[in-house]
Amino acid sequence: MRRKDEAKARNILRATLDEVQLVGLAGLSIEAVARRAGVATGTVYTYFANKDALLNALYLHIKQRFATVVLRGADLPLRAAFMTAAGAYLDYAAENRAEIVFMSQMANSPYVTDETREAAALGVRPLGALLERGKAEQLLKPLDTAWMLAFLSGALNALAPMAAGLAADLRTEFRDTAAQLCWDALKA
Repeated sequence: MRRKDEAKARNILRATLDEVQLVGLAGLSIEAVARRAGVATGTVYTYFANKDALLNALYLHIKQRFATVVLRGADLPLRAAFMTAAGAYLDYAAENRAEIVFMSQMANSPYVTDETREAAALGVRPLGALLERGKAEQLLKPLDTAWMLAFLSGALNALAPMAAGLAADLRTEFRDTAAQLCWDALKA
């Protein structure tokens, strides 16, 4: 039995994201993904059983990558961890619009299995824990954590296109200001 090539699998996932940008979730076909990835259709099926499996794999891959980037400073003191996470979220959203749109599409999609939802939720759990820690330390408002996450996501996703259009030196100031606004909105 041949070993699967991880680079080829990543290429297929990237081709899937690109194809979803063009035709949407419902219009996605394995054949189009294969063409875009430069592989045979059967090769895609070697890596992913079907369209649903491919979409779930891509969703989980992106969610895990996103969580890794956003939560890299979670062990810092609360305010520093919050500011780091908010800034990293904004940077990720500004630099990876296709991924953000895809995650949004998939979040409420019938394509996502319960197993994938559970696995993806594990990646976001540390951000929820950070907010819970802030509430326990009475540094953040005693709001429902789901509300806080929705607020942060909505605010930072709305600001991301503005950040994406800025030069690098201006984006740093913009990112810090956005993170400060989020902190100010949620602080106790």
